[in-house]
Amino acid sequence: MTYNIITTNWQTHREFLREIRDQVFIQEQQVPVADEWDDKDETAKHFLVLDNDGKPVGCARVLIEKNLFHIGRVAVLAKYRKLGIGRELMQHVLLWCRQQNSEHSVYLHAQTTRMEFYEHLGFVAQGDIFMDAGIEHIEMWYQH
Repeated sequence: MTYNIITTNWQTHREFLREIRDQVFIQEQQVPVADEWDDKDETAKHFLVLDNDGKPVGCARVLIEKNLFHIGRVAVLAKYRKLGIGRELMQHVLLWCRQQNSEHSVYLHAQTTRMEFYEHLGFVAQGDIFMDAGIEHIEMWYQH
Protein backbone atom coordinates (compact mmCIF):
# COMPACT_ATOMS: atom_id res chain seq x y z
CA MET A 1 0.00 0.00 0.00
CA THR A 2 1.20 3.50 -0.74
CA TYR A 3 0.63 6.55 1.40
CA ASN A 4 0.22 10.20 0.58
CA ILE A 5 1.70 12.84 2.89
CA ILE A 6 0.09 16.25 2.64
CA THR A 7 1.03 19.57 4.18
CA THR A 8 -2.03 21.20 5.67
CA ASN A 9 -3.42 23.35 8.46
CA TRP A 10 -5.67 22.88 11.47
CA GLN A 11 -8.63 24.59 9.88
CA THR A 12 -8.69 22.23 6.88
CA HIS A 13 -7.99 18.86 8.52
CA ARG A 14 -8.86 19.34 12.21
CA GLU A 15 -11.08 16.24 12.35
CA PHE A 16 -8.46 13.89 10.87
CA LEU A 17 -5.67 15.31 13.04
CA ARG A 18 -7.77 15.11 16.21
CA GLU A 19 -8.79 11.52 15.39
CA ILE A 20 -5.19 10.31 15.12
CA ARG A 21 -3.90 12.19 18.15
CA ASP A 22 -6.87 11.14 20.25
CA GLN A 23 -6.25 7.47 19.46
CA VAL A 24 -2.45 7.56 19.90
CA PHE A 25 -1.88 10.03 22.69
CA ILE A 26 -5.09 10.20 24.74
CA GLN A 27 -6.41 6.64 24.43
CA GLU A 28 -3.23 4.59 23.92
CA GLN A 29 -0.68 6.59 25.92
CA GLN A 30 -3.10 8.02 28.49
CA VAL A 31 -2.03 11.63 27.92
CA PRO A 32 -4.44 13.92 29.79
CA VAL A 33 -6.81 15.74 27.42
CA ALA A 34 -5.70 19.11 28.84
CA ASP A 35 -2.07 18.31 27.91
CA GLU A 36 -2.83 17.22 24.35
CA TRP A 37 -4.85 20.16 23.07
CA ASP A 38 -3.30 23.61 23.06
CA ASP A 39 -3.67 26.89 21.22
CA LYS A 40 -0.63 26.14 19.04
CA ASP A 41 -2.52 23.91 16.59
CA GLU A 42 -4.22 26.94 15.03
CA THR A 43 -0.92 28.44 13.83
CA ALA A 44 1.18 25.29 13.36
CA LYS A 45 1.94 23.69 10.01
CA HIS A 46 0.46 20.20 10.00
CA PHE A 47 1.37 17.06 8.07
CA LEU A 48 -1.11 14.28 7.46
CA VAL A 49 -0.50 10.75 6.17
CA LEU A 50 -3.40 9.29 4.19
CA ASP A 51 -3.72 5.75 2.85
CA ASN A 52 -4.95 4.92 -0.68
CA ASP A 53 -8.55 5.29 0.47
CA GLY A 54 -7.93 8.71 2.01
CA LYS A 55 -8.03 7.34 5.56
CA PRO A 56 -5.80 9.28 7.98
CA VAL A 57 -3.10 7.06 9.51
CA GLY A 58 -0.43 9.47 10.79
CA CYS A 59 0.35 13.09 11.52
CA ALA A 60 2.89 15.61 12.79
CA ARG A 61 3.07 19.35 13.32
CA VAL A 62 5.75 22.03 13.14
CA LEU A 63 5.81 25.17 15.25
CA ILE A 64 7.93 28.00 13.89
CA GLU A 65 9.73 29.69 16.79
CA LYS A 66 11.89 32.61 15.64
CA ASN A 67 14.83 30.84 13.93
CA LEU A 68 13.75 27.33 14.99
CA PHE A 69 11.43 24.61 13.77
CA HIS A 70 9.87 22.60 16.61
CA ILE A 71 8.50 19.25 15.41
CA GLY A 72 5.84 17.70 17.59
CA ARG A 73 2.73 15.53 17.88
CA VAL A 74 4.26 12.86 15.64
CA ALA A 75 1.85 9.92 15.62
CA VAL A 76 1.07 6.84 13.55
CA LEU A 77 -1.95 4.68 14.31
CA ALA A 78 -0.97 1.39 15.99
CA LYS A 79 -1.94 -0.95 13.16
CA TYR A 80 0.16 1.06 10.68
CA ARG A 81 3.41 1.04 12.68
CA LYS A 82 6.53 -0.84 11.61
CA LEU A 83 5.72 -0.13 7.93
CA GLY A 84 8.12 2.81 7.51
CA ILE A 85 5.34 5.41 7.63
CA GLY A 86 6.82 7.30 10.58
CA ARG A 87 10.21 7.48 8.86
CA GLU A 88 8.64 8.73 5.60
CA LEU A 89 6.58 11.29 7.51
CA MET A 90 9.62 12.61 9.38
CA GLN A 91 11.70 12.77 6.18
CA HIS A 92 8.87 14.75 4.57
CA VAL A 93 8.69 17.14 7.54
CA LEU A 94 12.47 17.62 7.61
CA LEU A 95 12.52 18.36 3.87
CA TRP A 96 9.72 20.89 4.36
CA CYS A 97 11.73 22.57 7.14
CA ARG A 98 14.85 22.78 4.94
CA GLN A 99 12.79 24.21 2.07
CA GLN A 100 11.34 26.91 4.32
CA ASN A 101 14.70 27.98 5.73
CA SER A 102 17.80 25.80 5.67
CA GLU A 103 19.46 28.03 8.30
CA HIS A 104 16.84 27.32 10.98
CA SER A 105 17.64 24.63 13.52
CA VAL A 106 15.18 21.76 13.97
CA TYR A 107 14.40 20.12 17.29
CA LEU A 108 11.80 18.01 19.04
CA HIS A 109 10.93 16.59 22.43
CA ALA A 110 11.10 12.82 21.97
CA GLN A 111 9.55 10.26 24.22
CA THR A 112 12.60 8.43 25.56
CA THR A 113 11.22 5.13 24.22
CA ARG A 114 11.41 6.67 20.71
CA MET A 115 14.95 8.04 20.92
CA GLU A 116 16.43 5.37 18.67
CA PHE A 117 13.86 6.11 15.96
CA TYR A 118 14.87 9.78 15.93
CA GLU A 119 18.60 9.00 16.16
CA HIS A 120 18.30 7.01 12.91
CA LEU A 121 16.88 10.16 11.30
CA GLY A 122 19.84 12.28 12.41
CA PHE A 123 18.67 13.70 15.74
CA VAL A 124 20.98 13.91 18.75
CA ALA A 125 19.77 14.03 22.35
CA GLN A 126 20.70 17.05 24.48
CA GLY A 127 20.13 17.81 28.11
CA ASP A 128 18.30 15.88 30.77
CA ILE A 129 15.25 13.67 30.64
CA PHE A 130 12.09 15.52 31.68
CA MET A 131 8.47 14.61 32.23
CA ASP A 132 5.77 15.83 29.86
CA ALA A 133 2.17 14.60 30.19
CA GLY A 134 3.42 11.88 32.54
CA ILE A 135 5.86 10.48 29.94
CA GLU A 136 9.68 10.73 29.97
CA HIS A 137 10.99 12.96 27.15
CA ILE A 138 14.34 14.30 26.00
CA GLU A 139 15.16 17.23 23.75
CA MET A 140 16.74 16.18 20.45
CA TRP A 141 18.31 18.37 17.76
CA TYR A 142 18.58 17.56 14.07
CA GLN A 143 22.18 17.38 12.81
CA HIS A 144 22.02 18.03 9.07
